[in-house]
Amino acid sequence: MDVRYPNAALPSKSAGTFYAAYFGVLGVVMPFLGPFLTGRGIGAVGIGLITAAFSLPKITYAPVLGWLVDRGRWRPGLLSAHVALSLAAALMMVWVRGPLMLGLAVLMLGLGYGAVLPVVETAVLERGRRGYGALRLWGSLGFVLVAGGGGRLLEAIGMEHFPSVMAVLLALLILTCRPFEEAGRPPAGHTRGRLPRKVWLLLLLLMMHQVSHGPLYAFFSIHLRTHGMSDEVVGVMWSVGVLVELVAFLLGSRLESALGLRRLLTLALAATPIRWLLLALPPTIAVVAIAQAFHALTFALAHLAAIQLVQRAVPRGAARRAQALYAGLLFGLGIVAGSALSGPIYAAGGGRAAFLAAAGLSIIVLVCWLALSRRLVTSDTDTPRPPSATAGSQKNQKITLPT
Repeated sequence: MDVRYPNAALPSKSAGTFYAAYFGVLGVVMPFLGPFLTGRGIGAVGIGLITAAFSLPKITYAPVLGWLVDRGRWRPGLLSAHVALSLAAALMMVWVRGPLMLGLAVLMLGLGYGAVLPVVETAVLERGRRGYGALRLWGSLGFVLVAGGGGRLLEAIGMEHFPSVMAVLLALLILTCRPFEEAGRPPAGHTRGRLPRKVWLLLLLLMMHQVSHGPLYAFFSIHLRTHGMSDEVVGVMWSVGVLVELVAFLLGSRLESALGLRRLLTLALAATPIRWLLLALPPTIAVVAIAQAFHALTFALAHLAAIQLVQRAVPRGAARRAQALYAGLLFGLGIVAGSALSGPIYAAGGGRAAFLAAAGLSIIVLVCWLALSRRLVTSDTDTPRPPSATAGSQKNQKITLPT
């Protein structure tokens, strides 16, 4: 089958810049959406539900968009238009009050923002899977810079300016989407395909792993501020997690070669309950920093292994739909369920109860993975392999790192 990309020579700088801008937005949303909502008078249960609304479109809308793109439904400016919707939602948050209107604004924000990444990720993975970790680390770097600097900035100008800071970052993200308005389109000769049953089961286990992160996404910042830590320290603690994430992505190819993807994912899942048990302890800077260092395992290596296991197990004609489902079920439904469920637990027992519940769930996920992993992961997806020759020439697919 002759498969030709509309833009085979995708520059690595374009991918790196996009990742930095995209996760830079997340670097202000994740640490500071909760404190911003607290300042607007929203209670713990409301914060959990509104935080969940940010990820809800990844479940319902992004997979549909991925399915349509896989079937050739592509329009110029598709990605920029979605980010523009998020920008409008951020500006809306400057003026709106009350849980209903804020929830609607956050839902719109998540709809535009969440639809972009699966299309770009598939374009990057199709052109050179072996370089994914080295490119993805630019996203970690963008998150670190924004989370660390954003905490200091918002402490100086006031948390009420959170939507304005987010709007500036979204405007920058629109610019980085331009190279992918063509490169994200499926190649000529693209064929349709179905998702194997084992992929659905793998996605379910990975989603439950993400559910255990609910207390972290919704209440980590609030938990630390409740125990007297400043916004600047909160930002630094988020940055610690992403700094080790950056290192993990940088070393990802070596770890992949040494362990294989299945063992890499097993290591990540085994480390997850340890992280939540540490966060259930009385929070001190030392304990929280150690727990955040586990982010290299519980997120970075888990994501690095999981995204490749899923992509390698599906036919090329289902690649964008599979990637959208991966993002939707893990970072959509997983976060929605985790954030929503953690709200009542946090309201009843505080951070200790929420993180103990997360530890219990992650232990169940680990046990299920150990029982099923050999059935879910075949030998050809357990170890690194070069990109398929059917995706075009090696020369055209290669993504070289920026110098």
